[in-house]
Amino acid sequence: MAAGEQAAARVPPHSAEAEQAVLGALLMDNGAFDSVGDVLAPEDFYFADYRAIYATARGLILAGKPADVITVHDAGGHEFAALNELVMSVPSVQGARRWAEVVRVHSIRRQVARVCMATAEAAMVQTEQAAPTVELISKACEEMLGLQDGAAKREPRLLGDLMPGWIDALNARAAGESDAVSTGLAGIDDIVSGGFRPGELVVLAARPSMGKSALALGIARHVAATRPVAVLTMEDSEQMLISRQVAAAGRWNLADLRRPDKARDGMWAAVAEAADKLGKLRLYVDDTPALGLVDVRTKALQVKRRAGQLGMVMVDYLQLMEGEGETRAHELTKIVRGMKKLAKELRCPVVLLCQLSRKADETKAPPRMDHLAESGGIEQAADVIGLLWRRFRVDPQPRYKHDAQIEFVKNKNDPTDTARLWFDGATQRFEDATDGQD
Repeated sequence: MAAGEQAAARVPPHSAEAEQAVLGALLMDNGAFDSVGDVLAPEDFYFADYRAIYATARGLILAGKPADVITVHDAGGHEFAALNELVMSVPSVQGARRWAEVVRVHSIRRQVARVCMATAEAAMVQTEQAAPTVELISKACEEMLGLQDGAAKREPRLLGDLMPGWIDALNARAAGESDAVSTGLAGIDDIVSGGFRPGELVVLAARPSMGKSALALGIARHVAATRPVAVLTMEDSEQMLISRQVAAAGRWNLADLRRPDKARDGMWAAVAEAADKLGKLRLYVDDTPALGLVDVRTKALQVKRRAGQLGMVMVDYLQLMEGEGETRAHELTKIVRGMKKLAKELRCPVVLLCQLSRKADETKAPPRMDHLAESGGIEQAADVIGLLWRRFRVDPQPRYKHDAQIEFVKNKNDPTDTARLWFDGATQRFEDATDGQD
């Protein structure tokens, strides 16, 4: 490639014609802003003069004032000749949306190039100031994710156009088909209309040692019998997670699995039975500590590529995740909002475990919504919030040993209610509570 061709190839993507057409249409008819205002920001324009003209016209329109050659000249000091040329060059205001989309596409491609070049430059640093490799990749992925969100803008759709698809889905549900992901616990499924839904963010919260991890793993085990599940645990090691699952699947005391040299007779038969059951599950696990939002997304997509689909993503737990923000509460709010976006992107439920604050220990009563630790954004972002509580942890009488409940304090599309459960700490199993159960 010749030097001139190389220089031309390095010119950032842009379209002078599309930028001129958008501005001309806007100056000719301010009504065109209705079709371009949600697509373009001033920084999307490649040429500085066009960027400034759009910013001026946009400001006038948003202020309820006319934006034409005269008013834009007066407000921004732009040349009459240049403004007139824009108006004269536009073929028709009818194509404003199409031209705006061209401008936006080029803008996003320039930003992609910028991120890639910045990443390449950072990757070439070989001094002590060089950023850690994981941090470098994480930052690049996070910026690319932001660009992806920006590229996904679309116009609102007419309700009538959406109705046929909705009716098809209704007919499918009437025929017994459902996209709900059953938890395997009838008490919970009854409250959430059959299970957790694709695109939902489900928060399961409790104080330490209440059994939230055991509950989550039981749900994951049930779902993984028919659908791929990704379990990302930042609290337990893979070995401990396996031990918990073997104890539950084999109905064997977890303590024996941690000290097999002192185990009772019959342990190996129970382990063999559990291993056979668990080996048939589509359950993917990862114990990488201190994951960020980008890490969770990356690992979920890895499972999706390998398995072809995702039935559920489970993250244990929120307060162990890393994020960015002015305060820790702000960090966690951003993480929770990002997890909701991830659930919609993956089209599966994302179950996020969460630690309740110490305030929940101040009373022997079940926890409340305001006991959610550190992040006021949880209540806004989550579709379903369940608070797990075991009375035995605060009142250790033998009659309460197996009692458990999960109160759904937020249930976006259904009434809130409480599910009674039975818990066996020795085998890490949750079941539906029944009358007379010991």
